Amino acid sequence: MTAAPAVNVSLPEKLEGLFTPRQFKVMHGGRGGGKSHGVAQWLILEAMQARHRILCVREVQKSLAESSMQVIKDYIVRMGVAAYFDVLKTEIRCFLTGSTFSFSGLKDHTADSIKSFEGATRVWVEEAHSVTAHSWNILIPTIVRTAGAEIVATFNPDQVDDYVYERFVKNTDPDAWVQEINWRDNPWFNPAMDTERQKLKALNDDLYEHVWEGKCRSAAGLLFKRRWFQRFDPGNEPERLNRYIASDYAAGPDPENPDSDPDWTEHGCAGLDDNGDLWFVDWWSGQEDPSVWINAWLAMIRRNKPLTAFEEKGVILRTLDGAINKAMREAKTFVHREGLASAGNKASRALGFAARAAAGTVWVPNTEWGDRLVNQLCAFNGQDGRTDDMVDVCSLLARGLDDMVDASKPTPPKKAPPKPFTEAWLNRTSRDDERAEAQRERFYR
Repeated sequence: MTAAPAVNVSLPEKLEGLFTPRQFKVMHGGRGGGKSHGVAQWLILEAMQARHRILCVREVQKSLAESSMQVIKDYIVRMGVAAYFDVLKTEIRCFLTGSTFSFSGLKDHTADSIKSFEGATRVWVEEAHSVTAHSWNILIPTIVRTAGAEIVATFNPDQVDDYVYERFVKNTDPDAWVQEINWRDNPWFNPAMDTERQKLKALNDDLYEHVWEGKCRSAAGLLFKRRWFQRFDPGNEPERLNRYIASDYAAGPDPENPDSDPDWTEHGCAGLDDNGDLWFVDWWSGQEDPSVWINAWLAMIRRNKPLTAFEEKGVILRTLDGAINKAMREAKTFVHREGLASAGNKASRALGFAARAAAGTVWVPNTEWGDRLVNQLCAFNGQDGRTDDMVDVCSLLARGLDDMVDASKPTPPKKAPPKPFTEAWLNRTSRDDERAEAQRERFYR
């Protein structure tokens, strides 16, 4: 076997404990600490020094795009060791040692099917806070029966009763190395991320503590506050509104996996009044095939006659763009469509809408979908993977504000023109003048 070459790694000092053998290695903290980047480099080094079966898991993994495969691939290149690895479609192999990387979700495994994990010597559990107690209780006994096997967990704490937090952070496990690491512990924390950090701190200190300082989320630690939203009864919205639609599209049910839970498609319509307040007036939600939600979108256009329909640029829009245009032509229903590119994470994309809501300028109707909208906004914790499709619609509307205009102010009523002088009025005036002249003559006589 060829000796492993000397490799430079970039690890925060707090992650040096990765190189000390322990059955459990647990790293928790906020965004920007370098947890995932550090583990990826350590696993690559482990793979090059001895034969390992490395398993990278998370609770839900619908595709490899949602796995940690990409960060492993990136660091193989950055560390200059691409010549020693074979990157295949679903796994990665090391030529030096025969080590392998594989990637899987835990949610769909049973006690029997997870036996395929037996023999894994290194397991990386990413987003470990979302792994259920059921999954942990199947995974751990399967892995620890292999001598020298190590389970590495990385996560941003969410709830105090999450299995990984309660077992390793709240309590002491003698077989675990536990390390808190945050943005200030990362010497490679870049200015762009620091700008995002400071933006969130200025807007919502509770959510900042959760996202960037790694504190558990609480009812107060959310991006949106319920008191920010103005509620109104349907039909009491201003008569003059410039209306706009924003949509978060989903591909619909997966025909190859009919038991899977499809993503939601959301269409929201809101209008700007003459003061710049935003009034939500219409909504549609569904876990439906594109043919269904395109027709729902067209119906919303006919009801509201929006000036622009905002959409998120991406794979789904590129795939369905032609179908949407064809449906508009066939229905003879047209609207100006504006695609908006995603930038940053979900929390940063929602900041514009949060600022508008905090100013008390967002109005939501007292309807079932209005309640659901406010509830989802107030439950949003700034991370991916939650029920947040309605939040995405609001983020799109906020990002489209530069292209939106307030409704025009009502034209003030015109003053009635003066009545023309009539002969009776002239005669009355003349008689009054004669009477006044007679009074003056009597006074000075």
